Amino acid sequence: MSDKLKKSILLGCMNHLPTLNSRVVRIFISSTFTDTREERNILIEEVYPKLQSYCKQNYGLEFQVVDMRWGVPEEASDDHSTSALCLAEVLNCQKLSTGPNFVTFLNQRHGYRALQSVIAQKEFTQLMESLRSMGEDLSSFNVWYKEDENSIPPVFVLQQISSVISDYKLKDPEAVKKWERVAEEMRDKLKRASQHSLAEGKMTEADKHKYFMSVTEDEIQQGILKSPGNPAEHCLCFVRIIEDISYNLGHSKAWRYIDMSGNTINQEAQELLDKLREDRLPQFISKDKIQRSVVKWSDRGGINREDHRDYLEEFAGQFYEGIKNLLDRSVSMESELSKDNLYIEVLQHLTMAKERCAMFHGRQEILDKIASYLREGSPEPFTIYGPSGSGKTSIMAEVARRVPFEYHKDAVVVLRFLGTSPDSSNLRRLLRSLCSQILYNTTGDAVDVPEEFDELVILFQGLLDEYRSDRPLVIILDSLDQLSEDHAAYKLRWLPRKLKQNVRIVLSSYIETLELVTNLKVLFSPKSFIIVPVLGEELGFQILKVWLEGSNRTLTSEQFEIVQKAFQVCSLPLFVKLVFENILMWKSYTPVDMCILKTTLQDSISTLFAQLENKHGKMFVERSFAYLTASSSGLSELELEDVMSIDDVLLTEVFKFQLPPIRRIPSLLWVRLKYDVQKYIVDKEVDETRVTFWYHRQFIEASQERYLKVKRFAVEIHSNLADYFLGTWYNVPKPFKYTPEQAKKYGMSSLDSAADRKIAAQPVKFLYTDKQGKEQVRFNKRKLNKLPFHLANSDREAELKAICLYNYHFLFAKIKATSVIQVLGDFIYTNSTISSALKKVLKSCQSSLQKYPESLAFEVSGHMLSYLTDKKSSPEKMLVTECLEVSDDQKTPVPYVTCYHVPSEAMLYKIENQKLPYGCTNTAISDDGNHLVALAENNLVFFWDLTIGELECELQVFNPDECKLNIMGFESCENVVYFSSAYQKTMHPFITVNTQTSEIKKSLILGKNYPSVGMADSLKYALVEQKIYSLHKGHSADVFCSETGQHVHNFGILADDMVISPDKKLTVFHLKSTTFAAYSVKTLDELHRFEVAGPPLSFVFSPTTHEAFVLLKNTSQVHMININKDDGTVGHVLSEIKSPDGQKIQAAMMSSSGNFLVLRTEEGILLWNYKSNKLHKRFRIPDSIKPEHRVLDMFSHLLNDDKTLVVGYEGHIIVWDVAKGSTRACIEASKSVLSFLEVNNARNLAFTTSKRNNAIQVWKLDAIGTIDSKFRPLTMKSSPRYIAVSKTGQTAILGGFSANDVSVLDLVNGTIRTQISESFDTMRPVVTPDGAHAVLREYLSNNAIRIWNTETGNMVCSLPVSSLALKHYKCSNTRMLVKCLNDNSSSEYSFWDIKSGKNLHTFHVDYVDIGEVILEMTHCDEEILISRNQKGEDVGTCDLLLVNIYTLEELVIVKGVHASRIQRLGEGGYLFLLELVDSQLQYLAILDTKAKKVIKKEKVDPMPNSYLSVDGAGCYGIDKLLNLYDLNSLKHVYQFDVEEADVMLKNVKTRATAPKVMPNGRTAVWLNVRGGLLKVGSIKERKVQSVFPVHSIPISLDVSSQGLIIVGCEDGRIMLLQVPDYSTESKHRITMMIHDISQRLSLLSKGMYSGLGKNSNQRKEHGSKTSSVCVVV
Repeated sequence: MSDKLKKSILLGCMNHLPTLNSRVVRIFISSTFTDTREERNILIEEVYPKLQSYCKQNYGLEFQVVDMRWGVPEEASDDHSTSALCLAEVLNCQKLSTGPNFVTFLNQRHGYRALQSVIAQKEFTQLMESLRSMGEDLSSFNVWYKEDENSIPPVFVLQQISSVISDYKLKDPEAVKKWERVAEEMRDKLKRASQHSLAEGKMTEADKHKYFMSVTEDEIQQGILKSPGNPAEHCLCFVRIIEDISYNLGHSKAWRYIDMSGNTINQEAQELLDKLREDRLPQFISKDKIQRSVVKWSDRGGINREDHRDYLEEFAGQFYEGIKNLLDRSVSMESELSKDNLYIEVLQHLTMAKERCAMFHGRQEILDKIASYLREGSPEPFTIYGPSGSGKTSIMAEVARRVPFEYHKDAVVVLRFLGTSPDSSNLRRLLRSLCSQILYNTTGDAVDVPEEFDELVILFQGLLDEYRSDRPLVIILDSLDQLSEDHAAYKLRWLPRKLKQNVRIVLSSYIETLELVTNLKVLFSPKSFIIVPVLGEELGFQILKVWLEGSNRTLTSEQFEIVQKAFQVCSLPLFVKLVFENILMWKSYTPVDMCILKTTLQDSISTLFAQLENKHGKMFVERSFAYLTASSSGLSELELEDVMSIDDVLLTEVFKFQLPPIRRIPSLLWVRLKYDVQKYIVDKEVDETRVTFWYHRQFIEASQERYLKVKRFAVEIHSNLADYFLGTWYNVPKPFKYTPEQAKKYGMSSLDSAADRKIAAQPVKFLYTDKQGKEQVRFNKRKLNKLPFHLANSDREAELKAICLYNYHFLFAKIKATSVIQVLGDFIYTNSTISSALKKVLKSCQSSLQKYPESLAFEVSGHMLSYLTDKKSSPEKMLVTECLEVSDDQKTPVPYVTCYHVPSEAMLYKIENQKLPYGCTNTAISDDGNHLVALAENNLVFFWDLTIGELECELQVFNPDECKLNIMGFESCENVVYFSSAYQKTMHPFITVNTQTSEIKKSLILGKNYPSVGMADSLKYALVEQKIYSLHKGHSADVFCSETGQHVHNFGILADDMVISPDKKLTVFHLKSTTFAAYSVKTLDELHRFEVAGPPLSFVFSPTTHEAFVLLKNTSQVHMININKDDGTVGHVLSEIKSPDGQKIQAAMMSSSGNFLVLRTEEGILLWNYKSNKLHKRFRIPDSIKPEHRVLDMFSHLLNDDKTLVVGYEGHIIVWDVAKGSTRACIEASKSVLSFLEVNNARNLAFTTSKRNNAIQVWKLDAIGTIDSKFRPLTMKSSPRYIAVSKTGQTAILGGFSANDVSVLDLVNGTIRTQISESFDTMRPVVTPDGAHAVLREYLSNNAIRIWNTETGNMVCSLPVSSLALKHYKCSNTRMLVKCLNDNSSSEYSFWDIKSGKNLHTFHVDYVDIGEVILEMTHCDEEILISRNQKGEDVGTCDLLLVNIYTLEELVIVKGVHASRIQRLGEGGYLFLLELVDSQLQYLAILDTKAKKVIKKEKVDPMPNSYLSVDGAGCYGIDKLLNLYDLNSLKHVYQFDVEEADVMLKNVKTRATAPKVMPNGRTAVWLNVRGGLLKVGSIKERKVQSVFPVHSIPISLDVSSQGLIIVGCEDGRIMLLQVPDYSTESKHRITMMIHDISQRLSLLSKGMYSGLGKNSNQRKEHGSKTSSVCVVV
């Protein structure tokens, strides 16, 4: 049955819908009131909070209690609505609640018996006849009951008390007594009349019983006796008997506990109660399930805490366990369907549609047009739009209902009313839900639906594109405007542009959402839209009559006239609905002058609010609606009750004359008000919570205008909401003052008091244990999303910063629970006009934080560490401190110094994606500057939305197994990018994609391919006039049809360049050395050929296309030639342009404005005015950024306004002010050469990529300036390629990509102490164990080894060793061991004194090494380890020799040693780890040079893949595949990151990037080079402990004995991370760590390390080989 039901629901069928459940546990408490005061109090104080916590933590459910017995206002009794509301709420609990829904306390009171508020005319007449026959006076009934003929059939209505007794609302005692007397008289007469009618056979027993039944019995009848299903599974019953109450009837409080008549027990009431409790109830709930308690009367008056503590505690425990057990059982017994989120989601929308359809009428013209779209089909979605309140939602519901009749009886209908559920409010969740439903209906399964947004977009569009089912698919999405703007929902990237024949999509949006409607109209044709007009007077009136008929109501003729006049002015559907709800209250006896209708929508809403204020109390309505509206998206009932319970202004008014049992807003108040506005609010799920909010935008606006217009009041409302989400008053008594009336009535000695309001806890996360016993986390999304908003709107910015924006735990939870985008959105709430450093950090780390949120603490502290030096406390300083504490608590590395740049204002985004190639040049930007497109590996094309910095989508535009794409071009005028391939052995692919819609326009295989291409720059394309021009340079020039790919034309020429004229009329080819040919684009005919003065480098058309500019190769000349044959000879030189200083011109291009020819020389840029034919300005590259090598290429762009010139030079961006001719800004964008720079005029942006990383940087040109020195990390001039760390861990030598860039790093102070070797080009540096000296090898010299003092930066000495002969070298603190190859094929070993450079000893051996060389010093100064192999042998292995350097005795010989895998173990210098090959078997072995033998040898599987990094004690080693080896046992024990083994194999090419083991042997660290990640693993726990994005390409890695991790980055940064010593006490450790960091940063800020920015060229000019102590930035 469940499978059949599920299939029907997921097909979108609205027939026989089951009841919809919700995510709440909602329990109605039914009892008499006066006798259960103590029980209710203990429940409120102790039990309900525990149940709230249990439900939330274990099941994510909201626990709600509806107790209608206290806090009943006079308004409720005045209009006799309480009983009806109670019964309605019982039904509501049965409908909504998961598990338990009804609890009754049946003690010894039958309770209050209310008058019937409505009696059917026939029944009332019979009762009056009975009374008349009995001789009773009917005058009271004539006054209090009036006939309402507007009801069908007519009824008699009990009149509002205050309409007859005017002082009743004023709580006048006499008025109250008067009503009580009248009510008692009528109640007694109705009882007797019903008894008489029953006796005469004119009334049934059930009808009679209505007049005897108490309110409590009526509730029990509805909640248990008539309950659907098994009441025992949803209901609890508690019975408490005071066994000696009959002996205490004389007590003044006895009436509270038992029904009495005067001083005796009311036997009639007791008989009714006994029958209910003892006979009727046990038929539904067995007696053993009814909790019974027997207590004794207390002399203090019935039941109290002091005398009945044991009973009350037992009762509280029974209640808690009873509810908990019912809930647990209900959840465990839930059918699979009730646990099926997709089924529940679809059912919710179908249920809503069915409710809408029940009231739908008219709109036939719109329905016909939609039906036509469904039947006839269209290749695109159909949209209806109109103003808010125009009835779009009802139309969409009716469309869904009619699909089987109007289109196809077996169609799959996928319906969503957006914004009414969690899975329809957010685009990612919506797509996941839609995909799941489609998959279920096509494959029968909806598993493995991805979570990632980009994957969901691909899947959704793919499902629609490949839809093949016999059942047509109809997707109906109502109210696109209700989607949150996450994932750029309004950009509509996710929405398919073209639909298959059997797929339909119907959309709706309200017209005021301009962005959404505009985007829709850009994408789709006008015929796919229809606007929803107002109803019109006639149709509105017809609909109203239908609705009245459905409600069994009508109006008098005079009342109908009033309605008709109102519809003549306004007939919007929402207005008609408001009128309908208003006139439902009109009785036939209502005076015409009281039947008033407003004639505008806003006035009608305002009138409704006023009526509600009059009925429910002005303050209560005002504050209820203010809280609801101020919430911006809705509040749950519990939230609303909680926040109103801490609003003492409201509570003082509500309890002005009462002393409540608990200071908390009564549930009944909101229930009554909600009932009266139920047609205008909607229950939906937001942040995984069921909330109530206005359904129509007009109600939001009207409520804002009426209740939140006054700033002070709005601040108060938001402040109370902020306090609620802060949990300020959770479990804390909140002070308040009693009213004078309360003090007088109850004898208060003081007005001051305090009370716990029993509100819900508000942690950022809830912890609970799942069924497997594992601790789980559920984040409090309500707090995370609402608290910043309310703090900001309550002018509490300091708290906003301290608690939300600059609070680690809040930020982390929100990133985990939502997204970085939503966190960034919170920063708009601050009043600061200066962009927050933290916001810049989060924005720049957006993609990595979303993937690795646990890196937040390091990201923040690594960027903002310098805030620790601030003398004053600040939010930033507190956050950095907190992040360090968090890192310490999690035992993860912390930044030793500032590790990252805080992005400048200029950097808009840094887009990082490891699938992008290094130096990505296949990149384009849409004309509007809003979309960035890049071609990545495996034919993936990425689209980024540059308005928010998010990835829009990821398309695989062509199957990579068939052909690899590596060519990309951009046609700006058409906003089209195209892709092709240089690998054309079997095919010639050509794909075009729209940059604004990310839609593949065409995917073609061109009719001719070029098998011999090979290189991407050998092909050139152009899109012109529905033609594809293709040039295979030097081979073929062809034209293809852009629609079919068919080969259209071959020009029959061999050309090496092709240029299309700006007017798209000419194509010019360069044929051979000086010859050009021009062809007509339209006819493809050759028009003319012409010669130029010399071999051209480039050909550029003028804006008019009458002229062209030819740049001649290897010259300083550009010739302007004639192109228009009407102006003279084609090719004739009109003028010559020369560079002023004779510099060769390297490139020429026209500016985008067409006013200037931009010429590039080695020295800079020349702007040549096209119109005046004169040099306009000359711009020289600043000397300060020129490298020593020759620069052959640069990028240049003149913006449209001709005011700004942007140049990409090496790794710099230079911005010039054209008018002033001066440099506006110059920044270093990358340490490596820029491989791409493009500008966008629409948004004044620049885009760069660089050769040694895969990031795309987006810059705001008007913000480019200097970088704040406060956030400067350690940086080298070039990328730190090599790292050598001293054994002491205090000094490191870093070698950059530039051969003369070597820096000495002070690892104690975290500074670059000095720079050395600026006059020499050197290879990988080495440092002595004590760190006192650096040893560098020069590339080409007879003094190849140079030794430097690391403190002074002075060169100490050089060794007379030829770089050509030098093979290997090692050093100790005092000696240098060098191995050279002699001309006579022997090897020379020499020892040198480090400080003096003197030769200490030299010896020779008569063999040479082939391949890797072993050279190691040992514990003994007279013994060294060397290698030996002979020609012809395997160069991978060799003999390892322990040799006496003086006697040349071979003390130990180990054969089959892997030369590159020898590794020193421990501190003694006599143990060495070897890899051996013996009889084709591989072993790990340990050589002891002291014992002169191999002391251990083990076969290991797997063997290390590379040289092992070993800890200080020689206990553990790790290879490049992250295999971990226990070196004590010589066993493989673990492999970190197994799934990334292939990545490590590709990325780790040298020891510089190889994984490392920390010297203490507790931690392993490694790099994911392509992913830009540093990872840290725990050796003890055998797991990846933390992941740190490097935000660059990490190119070197090492560790120090002092617990530092050193990472060299492609952008020149040196990251220092500290692994604290966790053996010290935590608090002391953190304090010292923060103190030490502050000290290091303070030394830097005070200038102790001065000399910043001194240019190396300047130092060379002064002849110095030393450098200042400096930090290079």
